[in-house]
Amino acid sequence: MNSDSDDNLSAQIYLETDDQDAVKDMAEIELDRISNLLGYFHDVSLERVSMTGMKSPPVDAKGRRMIFAHLTVRMRTKPPVVKELDSKSAEELRHRLENVYPIDFEDVTSMWREAISTESPALKYILLYRLIEFLFSNKGEAKTRLLTDWIKKKEPSVNMYPPDQYRNYHYTHYTYLRDNIHAKTKQFPHTEIVRALPTLQRLTKQAIEEKLGF
Repeated sequence: MNSDSDDNLSAQIYLETDDQDAVKDMAEIELDRISNLLGYFHDVSLERVSMTGMKSPPVDAKGRRMIFAHLTVRMRTKPPVVKELDSKSAEELRHRLENVYPIDFEDVTSMWREAISTESPALKYILLYRLIEFLFSNKGEAKTRLLTDWIKKKEPSVNMYPPDQYRNYHYTHYTYLRDNIHAKTKQFPHTEIVRALPTLQRLTKQAIEEKLGF
């Protein structure tokens, strides 16, 4: 993968397949997976992949057909983010991209990339909160209560709110903001959302690392 003149990522993938009709789907799914991993491990905002070309060389001596696919991954970050990798970091990235991950982690990286690639602070907040709450889903116990207890341990000074008609326990400022992000709120908490976003993103990443080990 290389950056091009438009600050996008230009990628080339070689696929060995007997089904040429499936190549486009295979290439886009694989590059989408790689984009999710780049977004998670390097906090890079990337849009979805688009196919820009495909070639099918003749069958080789062993009867295999190698399909060459050219794709583009559009960067969302403005100005573009520059990531410089030394040989050790490049090798670590190669290992991460080649690794086989549990399905839960693949789903989480997709949710993470969607969240950090969203420009609207309020929508980004909702997506990050949904992701961190998802990580604390547990049968028999309210996920918001589990999340609240975890945040209190990580951030003892977090502002807390008393029980209300929806909860019989004190809840954090992060939950309060999530509850108030909708169009009917009389005083939309935009400034508070922007202020809380970096910490919520950090807590979400920390929860992923603790829950899934990556």
